[in-house]
Amino acid sequence: MTQIDFHAHILPRCDHGSDGWETSRQQLKLAREAGVEVICATSHFYGHHVSVDSFLKKRQRCYEELLTHVPKNAPKVLLGAEVLAFEGIDQLPGLKELRLQGTKLLLLEMPFTRWSEGLLDSVEAISDDEDFRIVLAHVDRYDRKEVEKLFRLENVWGQVNVDNLKKRFGKRYLREWAREGLIVAVGSDIHGTETGYKDWLTCQRRYAEDWAAIMKRTNGRLKELL
Repeated sequence: MTQIDFHAHILPRCDHGSDGWETSRQQLKLAREAGVEVICATSHFYGHHVSVDSFLKKRQRCYEELLTHVPKNAPKVLLGAEVLAFEGIDQLPGLKELRLQGTKLLLLEMPFTRWSEGLLDSVEAISDDEDFRIVLAHVDRYDRKEVEKLFRLENVWGQVNVDNLKKRFGKRYLREWAREGLIVAVGSDIHGTETGYKDWLTCQRRYAEDWAAIMKRTNGRLKELL
């Protein structure tokens, strides 16, 4: 089964993740050593500060820089975005272009402030659109009850970060979400290289059965791209 890192900040100078191609090269090397075969480059997108077109142009420049320095046998890189949700995001011009390449999957980051009814309505509008499948970024960071409101919608699932998975998977609700099929991906959410993929390897070993089930779901959603 293909090991997929669904959430990573590896494009050089595209956001506050990798600070240059040397860091990106090391990130890819660490990912490969951890057994990662596909890595999703999900640079931050903040719709209040930049247009989709400007973001895509910058992302492409950073990706092309990465390609000139990719180490041998590096994981396959898929381009996407970590899109910060806001009221009215469903009306954002070009939103489809922020989906993970070749898929309907949109990695949506919820704000760490109170989720207004208007915001929830906007997320619901996206979930009702057949051109989208929402994956909530690092659901392990949000209030459980708020996340479960979104899980009741059609076409909404979650992604967990390995650092919190390592510390908090013992919390029953996270395990329940995973076993109910609501968690469909894991991510390193790597920005630099400090911790590398140590947590990734720990979780893969410690939660082997659940890890395999989650990874199987990710593979299913990306099967045409692998």
